[in-house]
Amino acid sequence: MARHRKCATPAPLDRARRRLAAGLTAASALAATFLAVTVTPAAPPAPDRAPTAPGPDLAQASGGR
Repeated sequence: MARHRKCATPAPLDRARRRLAAGLTAASALAATFLAVTVTPAAPPAPDRAPTAPGPDLAQASGGR
């Protein structure tokens, strides 16, 4: 049976690039979460999207012929 070769150890530059990419991904996820929680929308919700209004499936199910 053929032996598998051991993977070459990554060069320090490759390791640094991977760490930078992981760090930027984590930072962007944290920034997106922070913005989603803290920023309020510029406009109020539309009247047809009020939280007390029934959903579209209820309206379709209750409407008959």
